[in-house]
Amino acid sequence: MIISKPCTTMKGVIVQPYSWDKEITVDLNKTAECLKEKGYQVKTVIPKMMAIAVIDGYETSIYPSGKIIVKELTDIELGKEIAKKIIECAGLSEVLED
Repeated sequence: MIISKPCTTMKGVIVQPYSWDKEITVDLNKTAECLKEKGYQVKTVIPKMMAIAVIDGYETSIYPSGKIIVKELTDIELGKEIAKKIIECAGLSEVLED
């Protein structure tokens, strides 16, 4: 499942994939490569810390814990759709089925 809510510290949406069965971890390098292959701009990858990509016009921060912050966005449903693209690239599609 994915949990989505407005960010309380800046304008944006926080999306967090969650699984009852396993710990969520994101390989930032692998995820960034997949996003590049799909035509998205990857601005920065700091291994084991964060990646920044532009998806559908929104800058997103991606963390190893799976947390995704879509900056400047207030539409939670659109935030979920953007996050799904990242989650699929991270190889975590099974959390979308919960």
